[in-house]
Amino acid sequence: MAPSEEEAPPQIIDCIPLIEAATKQKEEGNSAVKRKAYSDAVTSYTHGISILDKADGHPILRTEGQQMVELKAVLYSNIAQCFLSQELYRRAIESADSCLQLDPSNAKALNRRSLAFEAIRSYAPALEDVLALQQLGGGGLSAESLAERAASLRAKQEEVERAAKEEADFKADDPIGMAMVNVKERFDEVVEKYDLRDGEAAGEVADWLTSGEWDVTPKRIAQRFKMEEEDAQVFLAWIAQGLDFKIKNAEAQAQAAGQSPAPSLVEASG
Repeated sequence: MAPSEEEAPPQIIDCIPLIEAATKQKEEGNSAVKRKAYSDAVTSYTHGISILDKADGHPILRTEGQQMVELKAVLYSNIAQCFLSQELYRRAIESADSCLQLDPSNAKALNRRSLAFEAIRSYAPALEDVLALQQLGGGGLSAESLAERAASLRAKQEEVERAAKEEADFKADDPIGMAMVNVKERFDEVVEKYDLRDGEAAGEVADWLTSGEWDVTPKRIAQRFKMEEEDAQVFLAWIAQGLDFKIKNAEAQAQAAGQSPAPSLVEASG
Protein backbone atom coordinates (compact mmCIF):
# COMPACT_ATOMS: atom_id res chain seq x y z
CA MET A 1 0.00 0.00 0.00
CA ALA A 2 1.48 3.34 -1.02
CA PRO A 3 2.36 5.71 1.79
CA SER A 4 -0.22 8.42 2.25
CA GLU A 5 0.74 11.78 0.94
CA GLU A 6 1.05 14.57 3.48
CA GLU A 7 -1.83 17.01 3.34
CA ALA A 8 -0.91 20.41 2.00
CA PRO A 9 -1.13 23.19 4.58
CA PRO A 10 -4.23 25.38 4.21
CA GLN A 11 -3.64 28.30 1.92
CA ILE A 12 -3.66 31.75 3.48
CA ILE A 13 -6.27 33.88 1.76
CA ASP A 14 -5.63 37.42 0.61
CA CYS A 15 -7.90 39.69 2.65
CA ILE A 16 -6.91 42.95 0.96
CA PRO A 17 -9.77 42.75 -1.61
CA LEU A 18 -12.23 42.14 1.23
CA ILE A 19 -10.87 45.07 3.22
CA GLU A 20 -11.05 47.34 0.18
CA ALA A 21 -14.61 46.29 -0.64
CA ALA A 22 -15.75 46.76 2.97
CA THR A 23 -14.05 50.15 3.12
CA LYS A 24 -15.96 51.19 0.01
CA GLN A 25 -19.19 50.19 1.74
CA LYS A 26 -18.18 52.25 4.75
CA GLU A 27 -17.59 55.29 2.54
CA GLU A 28 -20.97 54.83 0.87
CA GLY A 29 -22.55 54.59 4.30
CA ASN A 30 -20.82 57.78 5.41
CA SER A 31 -22.16 59.58 2.33
CA ALA A 32 -25.67 58.38 3.16
CA VAL A 33 -25.30 59.66 6.74
CA LYS A 34 -24.43 63.12 5.41
CA ARG A 35 -27.73 63.03 3.49
CA LYS A 36 -29.45 61.79 6.66
CA ALA A 37 -30.42 58.65 4.74
CA TYR A 38 -29.81 56.51 7.80
CA SER A 39 -31.53 53.35 6.56
CA ASP A 40 -29.37 53.39 3.43
CA ALA A 41 -26.31 53.94 5.58
CA VAL A 42 -27.17 50.95 7.78
CA THR A 43 -27.55 48.83 4.64
CA SER A 44 -24.10 49.85 3.40
CA TYR A 45 -22.40 49.33 6.75
CA THR A 46 -24.09 45.95 7.20
CA HIS A 47 -22.99 44.90 3.72
CA GLY A 48 -19.44 45.86 4.66
CA ILE A 49 -19.60 43.60 7.71
CA SER A 50 -20.92 40.73 5.56
CA ILE A 51 -17.97 41.14 3.21
CA LEU A 52 -15.49 40.92 6.08
CA ASP A 53 -17.30 37.87 7.46
CA LYS A 54 -16.32 35.94 4.33
CA ALA A 55 -12.86 35.46 5.83
CA ASP A 56 -14.22 33.68 8.91
CA GLY A 57 -12.76 30.21 9.35
CA HIS A 58 -9.92 30.76 6.87
CA PRO A 59 -6.24 31.25 7.68
CA ILE A 60 -5.27 34.89 7.22
CA LEU A 61 -2.29 37.11 7.93
CA ARG A 62 -2.32 38.52 11.45
CA THR A 63 -1.93 42.12 10.26
CA GLU A 64 -4.81 41.79 7.84
CA GLY A 65 -6.91 40.09 10.51
CA GLN A 66 -6.33 43.02 12.84
CA GLN A 67 -7.31 45.47 10.11
CA MET A 68 -10.53 43.57 9.55
CA VAL A 69 -11.41 43.54 13.25
CA GLU A 70 -10.82 47.29 13.51
CA LEU A 71 -12.86 48.00 10.39
CA LYS A 72 -15.72 45.78 11.53
CA ALA A 73 -15.78 47.57 14.89
CA VAL A 74 -16.03 50.94 13.12
CA LEU A 75 -18.89 49.67 10.97
CA TYR A 76 -20.83 48.48 14.02
CA SER A 77 -20.20 51.79 15.76
CA ASN A 78 -21.45 53.68 12.71
CA ILE A 79 -24.59 51.52 12.64
CA ALA A 80 -25.14 52.41 16.30
CA GLN A 81 -25.00 56.10 15.41
CA CYS A 82 -27.55 55.62 12.62
CA PHE A 83 -29.97 53.87 14.96
CA LEU A 84 -29.39 56.59 17.55
CA SER A 85 -30.27 59.23 14.97
CA GLN A 86 -33.45 57.30 14.15
CA GLU A 87 -34.30 57.03 17.87
CA LEU A 88 -34.09 53.24 17.63
CA TYR A 89 -32.30 53.12 20.93
CA ARG A 90 -32.31 49.40 21.69
CA ARG A 91 -30.91 48.63 18.26
CA ALA A 92 -28.27 51.28 18.84
CA ILE A 93 -27.30 49.53 22.08
CA GLU A 94 -27.04 46.15 20.33
CA SER A 95 -24.81 47.57 17.58
CA ALA A 96 -22.61 49.36 20.10
CA ASP A 97 -22.33 46.09 22.05
CA SER A 98 -21.11 44.33 18.89
CA CYS A 99 -18.52 47.05 18.36
CA LEU A 100 -17.28 46.92 21.94
CA GLN A 101 -16.92 43.15 21.82
CA LEU A 102 -14.36 43.71 19.06
CA ASP A 103 -12.87 46.92 20.45
CA PRO A 104 -13.61 47.45 24.18
CA SER A 105 -11.92 50.86 24.13
CA ASN A 106 -13.96 52.31 21.27
CA ALA A 107 -14.89 55.70 22.68
CA LYS A 108 -17.50 56.51 20.05
CA ALA A 109 -19.37 53.27 20.72
CA LEU A 110 -19.26 53.88 24.48
CA ASN A 111 -20.64 57.38 24.04
CA ARG A 112 -23.36 56.25 21.63
CA ARG A 113 -24.40 53.40 23.89
CA SER A 114 -24.49 55.73 26.87
CA LEU A 115 -26.78 58.15 25.01
CA ALA A 116 -29.05 55.28 23.96
CA PHE A 117 -29.24 53.94 27.52
CA GLU A 118 -30.10 57.41 28.79
CA ALA A 119 -32.84 57.77 26.18
CA ILE A 120 -34.59 54.63 27.48
CA ARG A 121 -34.04 55.76 31.07
CA SER A 122 -31.48 53.08 31.88
CA TYR A 123 -29.38 55.55 33.79
CA ALA A 124 -27.10 53.13 35.64
CA PRO A 125 -25.52 51.54 32.51
CA ALA A 126 -25.44 54.97 30.85
CA LEU A 127 -23.39 56.22 33.79
CA GLU A 128 -21.08 53.19 33.59
CA ASP A 129 -20.25 54.04 29.98
CA VAL A 130 -19.55 57.67 30.86
CA LEU A 131 -17.21 56.57 33.64
CA ALA A 132 -15.48 54.24 31.17
CA LEU A 133 -15.03 57.19 28.81
CA GLN A 134 -13.48 59.19 31.63
CA GLN A 135 -11.04 56.33 32.25
CA LEU A 136 -10.09 56.43 28.56
CA GLY A 137 -9.35 60.13 28.74
CA GLY A 138 -12.59 61.28 27.17
CA GLY A 139 -12.17 59.87 23.68
CA GLY A 140 -12.43 63.33 22.15
CA LEU A 141 -15.03 64.57 24.64
CA SER A 142 -14.03 67.24 27.12
CA ALA A 143 -13.49 66.32 30.76
CA GLU A 144 -15.96 69.05 31.74
CA SER A 145 -18.77 67.73 29.54
CA LEU A 146 -18.24 64.17 30.78
CA ALA A 147 -18.26 65.34 34.40
CA GLU A 148 -21.54 67.18 33.78
CA ARG A 149 -23.08 64.11 32.16
CA ALA A 150 -21.95 61.88 35.00
CA ALA A 151 -23.48 64.24 37.56
CA SER A 152 -26.73 64.43 35.59
CA LEU A 153 -26.97 60.65 35.24
CA ARG A 154 -26.29 60.14 38.94
CA ALA A 155 -29.10 62.55 39.79
CA LYS A 156 -31.50 60.79 37.40
CA GLN A 157 -30.59 57.38 38.79
CA GLU A 158 -31.13 58.61 42.34
CA GLU A 159 -34.56 59.91 41.31
CA VAL A 160 -35.43 56.52 39.78
CA GLU A 161 -34.36 54.76 42.97
CA ARG A 162 -36.35 57.22 45.10
CA ALA A 163 -39.47 56.74 42.96
CA ALA A 164 -39.05 52.96 43.11
CA LYS A 165 -38.82 53.10 46.90
CA GLU A 166 -41.92 55.29 47.12
CA GLU A 167 -43.82 52.87 44.87
CA ALA A 168 -42.70 49.92 46.98
CA ASP A 169 -43.82 51.73 50.13
CA PHE A 170 -47.14 52.58 48.49
CA LYS A 171 -47.69 48.95 47.50
CA ALA A 172 -46.97 47.87 51.06
CA ASP A 173 -49.26 50.52 52.59
CA ASP A 174 -52.09 50.30 50.05
CA PRO A 175 -51.98 47.06 48.03
CA ILE A 176 -55.59 47.50 46.86
CA GLY A 177 -54.94 51.03 45.64
CA MET A 178 -51.80 49.91 43.84
CA ALA A 179 -53.69 47.09 42.20
CA MET A 180 -56.19 49.66 40.89
CA VAL A 181 -53.34 51.75 39.49
CA ASN A 182 -51.90 48.71 37.73
CA VAL A 183 -55.28 47.80 36.20
CA LYS A 184 -55.76 51.40 35.00
CA GLU A 185 -52.32 51.39 33.37
CA ARG A 186 -53.10 48.13 31.58
CA PHE A 187 -56.53 49.47 30.56
CA ASP A 188 -54.87 52.53 29.00
CA GLU A 189 -52.48 50.24 27.12
CA VAL A 190 -55.41 48.22 25.75
CA VAL A 191 -57.24 51.40 24.69
CA GLU A 192 -54.14 52.58 22.86
CA LYS A 193 -53.42 49.17 21.32
CA TYR A 194 -56.89 48.81 19.78
CA ASP A 195 -57.49 52.54 19.12
CA LEU A 196 -60.49 52.76 21.46
CA ARG A 197 -59.80 56.31 22.60
CA ASP A 198 -63.25 57.61 21.57
CA GLY A 199 -64.76 55.79 24.56
CA GLU A 200 -67.56 54.14 22.57
CA ALA A 201 -66.36 50.62 23.36
CA ALA A 202 -66.08 51.36 27.08
CA GLY A 203 -69.56 52.89 27.04
CA GLU A 204 -71.00 49.85 25.28
CA VAL A 205 -69.47 47.46 27.82
CA ALA A 206 -70.74 49.65 30.67
CA ASP A 207 -74.25 49.46 29.17
CA TRP A 208 -73.98 45.67 29.03
CA LEU A 209 -73.00 45.54 32.68
CA THR A 210 -75.72 47.89 33.91
CA SER A 211 -78.53 46.37 31.82
CA GLY A 212 -77.98 42.87 33.14
CA GLU A 213 -79.24 41.46 29.84
CA TRP A 214 -75.91 39.97 28.81
CA ASP A 215 -73.54 37.51 30.38
CA VAL A 216 -70.56 39.87 30.09
CA THR A 217 -67.37 37.84 29.76
CA PRO A 218 -63.86 38.59 28.47
CA LYS A 219 -64.52 36.17 25.59
CA ARG A 220 -67.61 38.09 24.49
CA ILE A 221 -65.73 41.40 24.66
CA ALA A 222 -62.78 39.93 22.75
CA GLN A 223 -65.11 38.79 19.96
CA ARG A 224 -67.01 42.08 19.85
CA PHE A 225 -63.99 44.36 19.66
CA LYS A 226 -61.54 41.95 17.99
CA MET A 227 -59.00 41.94 20.81
CA GLU A 228 -57.04 39.26 22.60
CA GLU A 229 -58.94 37.66 25.47
CA GLU A 230 -56.29 38.68 28.01
CA ASP A 231 -56.68 42.31 26.93
CA ALA A 232 -60.47 41.95 27.04
CA GLN A 233 -60.21 40.75 30.64
CA VAL A 234 -58.29 43.90 31.61
CA PHE A 235 -60.75 46.08 29.67
CA LEU A 236 -63.72 44.52 31.48
CA ALA A 237 -62.06 44.62 34.90
CA TRP A 238 -61.42 48.36 34.80
CA ILE A 239 -64.92 49.24 33.56
CA ALA A 240 -66.50 46.99 36.19
CA GLN A 241 -64.38 48.57 38.92
CA GLY A 242 -65.38 52.03 37.72
CA LEU A 243 -69.07 51.16 37.83
CA ASP A 244 -68.70 49.55 41.24
CA PHE A 245 -67.05 52.71 42.55
CA LYS A 246 -69.92 54.85 41.25
CA ILE A 247 -72.49 52.54 42.85
CA LYS A 248 -70.73 52.53 46.21
CA ASN A 249 -70.43 56.30 46.05
CA ALA A 250 -74.16 56.57 45.29
CA GLU A 251 -74.91 54.24 48.22
CA ALA A 252 -72.87 56.41 50.54
CA GLN A 253 -74.67 59.54 49.38
CA ALA A 254 -78.05 57.83 49.70
CA GLN A 255 -77.30 56.68 53.23
CA ALA A 256 -76.16 60.16 54.13
CA ALA A 257 -79.48 61.51 52.82
CA GLY A 258 -81.46 58.80 54.64
CA GLN A 259 -82.55 57.05 51.43
CA SER A 260 -82.48 53.36 50.53
CA PRO A 261 -79.36 52.48 48.48
CA ALA A 262 -79.74 51.21 44.92
CA PRO A 263 -78.79 47.58 44.16
CA SER A 264 -75.26 46.98 42.91
CA LEU A 265 -75.30 47.10 39.11
CA VAL A 266 -72.03 45.24 38.81
CA GLU A 267 -73.22 42.40 41.02
CA ALA A 268 -76.49 42.21 39.09
CA SER A 269 -74.59 41.72 35.86
CA GLY A 270 -73.15 38.40 36.99
